[in-house]
Amino acid sequence: MSGPDISNNNYYPPPPVQNHYSQQTAYPPPAQPYTAVPPQYNSNQQTYDPEAATYGHYGLPPQQVAPMASGSDAKVQPSSGFQDVWATIAWLCNMGAFIGLSVVGLRAYSRSSGSYGGIPSQTPSSGITFDTTAFFIFGLAIVIGFGLSLFYFLLANKFPRPLIKVTFILSILFYFGVTFYYFAVHYYSAAIVFLIFSCLYAFMWFAWKSRIPFATVMLETITSITSKYPSTIFVGIITLIVQTAYSIWFSLVVIGVYEAYYSSSGGNSALTGIMVFLVFSFYWTSQVISYVCHVTISGIFASVYFLGDSAKSPAWGSAKRALTTSFGSICFGALLMAFMNLIRAMIAIARTESDNVCCTIILCFVQCIVNCIQGAMEWFNYYAFSGVAIYGRSFIESAKHTWRMITDRGVEALINDSLIGNVLFMGGLLVGVITSLFGYIYMAVARPVFNQYGTATPIVVMVCFIIGLSMFSSIATVITSGVATTFVCLAEDPDALRRTKPELYERIRQTWPRVVQSV
Repeated sequence: MSGPDISNNNYYPPPPVQNHYSQQTAYPPPAQPYTAVPPQYNSNQQTYDPEAATYGHYGLPPQQVAPMASGSDAKVQPSSGFQDVWATIAWLCNMGAFIGLSVVGLRAYSRSSGSYGGIPSQTPSSGITFDTTAFFIFGLAIVIGFGLSLFYFLLANKFPRPLIKVTFILSILFYFGVTFYYFAVHYYSAAIVFLIFSCLYAFMWFAWKSRIPFATVMLETITSITSKYPSTIFVGIITLIVQTAYSIWFSLVVIGVYEAYYSSSGGNSALTGIMVFLVFSFYWTSQVISYVCHVTISGIFASVYFLGDSAKSPAWGSAKRALTTSFGSICFGALLMAFMNLIRAMIAIARTESDNVCCTIILCFVQCIVNCIQGAMEWFNYYAFSGVAIYGRSFIESAKHTWRMITDRGVEALINDSLIGNVLFMGGLLVGVITSLFGYIYMAVARPVFNQYGTATPIVVMVCFIIGLSMFSSIATVITSGVATTFVCLAEDPDALRRTKPELYERIRQTWPRVVQSV
C-alpha cells in the first residue's frame, strides 16, 4: 500500500521519534489525525516509510488519534475537532457589541458638525476634544506607519545580513537626533526619555555584539524561506492591511461614540464604561488578527522545516486551520493578552492622573510588575501558538506540550540568546517614534484649534506612537513566527534542521550542544 501524496501539504507532518535521528530523514504529510504504528527500522534506511511514522517521546499526534490498524497499513482519519469553542463564541459576542456601538458612533459622526464632528471646530476649548483634524492626524499616522513597516520588511528580505547592525546603529543615531530636537524645542520630558533610550541602546550594542552572528544566520534562514514561499509575505501584508483597516474603523467609532455620549454638564459614566469596552475590544481583536497571522505562518514554516523543498503551497491548509479548528485557541490566547493590556493601560492612566506622590510611586511599581507579567505571557503565547499551528491542539494543551519540549531540549537557552526579537522590537520602536515625531511636528506647525492650550499634544504623540508600533508589529509577525516555529520544530527534531539548513544547525551544535545531543 503506497503512502500519502507528499505534494499535498494542507496538513502537517507528525512529530518525529526522539531517537535514531540519523536513520530517518523525511516525513510524509498525513491528514490531521495520525495513527501511531510500530516503527520499522533498517540500518541503511535514509527516509521514513510513510506507513511507519511514529510520534516520539513528546506525546500524541495532532488532535484526535484514529484507531490503530493492524500491521503497517494504518489509515489516516481526518478530524473536524474544533478547539476552545467557548472563546470563539465570546469573541463573536464582543464583535457584535463593537458593531452595535459602531452603528451608533458612525451615525453620530456623520450627522454632527462643530466641536467634534464632520466639520473642524473653530471654537477653542480648554479641554481635550476629538474633531476631524485629530482624525486627519491619526489617518496620516496610519499611512506613515504602514509605509515604514512595509519598507522595513522588504529590506529584511532583501538585505538580511546587514539589517541587524543597521537597525542598531540607525536606532542609536536617530534617538540621539530626536533627543537634541526635543531639547531644542524645550520639550524636556520627551528629550530625557529619548536620551535614556539612546544611552541604553549604545550600551546594548557592546553587550550584544557577540550574539549578532547567530542572529544574522537565523534571520537569513527565515528570510530565505519567506523569499522562497512568498505566501508568507502575502499573509503578512494582508494582516497589515486588515490591522490598518480595523485601526481606522476603531478611530472613527471612538470619535463618533464620544460625540454621541459626551455630556458637557457632567455625568459621563456611561461614556467612560463604553470607552473602556472599546479599548478592550480593540486590544482583543488586534491580538486575534496578529495571532491568526502567526498561526498561519507557523504552519507554513513547520511544513518547510519537516518537508524541506518538497513542501508545496502549504499556506492554504495553514490558513484554513487557523480560521476554523484552531480559531478558538487563538481567541483564548488573545483574550488573556487583551486583559493584560487593558490592566496596563488603566494603571498608566491612573498614574498620570494621580496627584499623590506615594500613590504614583506605588502605581509605578505595580505597572512594572504588570509589564513583566505581560511580557512573559506574550513570550509564552507565541511558542504555544506555534504548537497550535503544528498539532492543532487546544491552547492550554499546546502551551504545556510546547513548554515541556523546549525545556527538555534546552532550547530556552538558545531562545534567550536570540536577538531577532530584540532587533524587531527596536525596529518597531523606531517606526513608532518616527510616527509620533510626525504627530508632534504637525501639532507644532499646524496649531489646530482644539490644541490651543497644548493639552492635546502628549495624547496625539502617544496615539501616533501606538499606531506606528501596531502597524510594525503586524507585519513583523512574519519573521517572529518563523523564528518561534523554528525553535519549536528544533526541539521536536533537530536532525531535520541539519538536512535543510546545515549552517544554522552547525552553529547551534557548536554553541548549544545539548539541543542536538540526541542526534
